[in-house]
Amino acid sequence: MPNLTRLGLPGDEQSWAALGFTVTDSRFRVGQVECVLGEAAWGFDETHADPATLGVPYLESAASESGAAHPNGVTIVDHVVYWVPELDSAVTDLTAVLGVPPRRRFFPRGPEGPEMAFYRVGEPFIEAVTSGLPPALVGVAFMTADLDAAVAAIRAAGGPIGDPKPAVQGGRIAGVWRGHVQWGVAFMEPKPRN
Repeated sequence: MPNLTRLGLPGDEQSWAALGFTVTDSRFRVGQVECVLGEAAWGFDETHADPATLGVPYLESAASESGAAHPNGVTIVDHVVYWVPELDSAVTDLTAVLGVPPRRRFFPRGPEGPEMAFYRVGEPFIEAVTSGLPPALVGVAFMTADLDAAVAAIRAAGGPIGDPKPAVQGGRIAGVWRGHVQWGVAFMEPKPRN
């Protein structure tokens, strides 16, 4: 199974530090994913076709030390949002590059919402979303065990974040104000296990 090991994020060190991340030399690690500040991009530990077909800048290998703990309590990248003009072609291309089919393909927000395909790439998922727009990475969601503590830490660091609310996939989510890094950023807490 391919793993998402590198993720390019727009914005600068100050913007991401304000979201409660410990940033050094424009980088920080979250679980298995090395986050590199600059532009939206990604990289995998293995590919089976040319990743350029996906229309997203590709990050070559970037070795780093294991990451420091982050004040926001984030432990993994939950998912990245990949907008695609049309899902059938995107699924064909993603499946060729990753060497695995999507785990699931459906309309999670009902028939009026966009169709999505979900690929497991190590800890995170790629959430491919029909948008009618050119391919692009447009957002990321980070997982934390305690969303209230994460929101408090982000606000203490000066970060602009909304209040937690129920998430479509269960659990809770809090979004960062869109203008902060001109990209979608959210923090999630898993749904309680029964």
